[in-house]
Order: sequence, then C-alpha cells, then structure tokens
Amino acid sequence: MEAITGASKKVNGIVVEYKKGTDSATYGFTYQDLIDQKINALDLVEHPGDYELDPETGRISACPEKCRPPR
Repeated sequence: MEAITGASKKVNGIVVEYKKGTDSATYGFTYQDLIDQKINALDLVEHPGDYELDPETGRISACPEKCRPPR
C-alpha cells in the first residue's frame, strides 16, 4: 500500500497522486469505482493523506491511524 499524497476532482472521477519509490505517480478512479469501494470522494479530495492505495489492485483504503503522524 502506498500513501496518497494528493487528489483532484475531474469530470468523470478523481485522480489520486501517490508516492512510488522516490517518484510520484497517478491513478484515476471513476466515481462508481469509489462508490463500489465505499470511499467518500469528497473526503478523499479534502483529506488525501487519510487514505492509501494499492496500485496493483486499484484498491483504496483508509490508512491505519489515518497515515498522519501524531500532532
């Protein structure tokens, strides 16, 4: 699982940006993909750091402890 570093709203869905090694990569999801995975698209866009992505399977999940370091 890779930490999602950003997400942007597009006409047909959401594009997420994630760390891939030392580089960044993107992965696109339709709104139906997110609904099927029970992911709130608005929350993903507003709080991308709360989610992680498995780029091999295209699955997004909420991060353990929300992926954020304690404040």
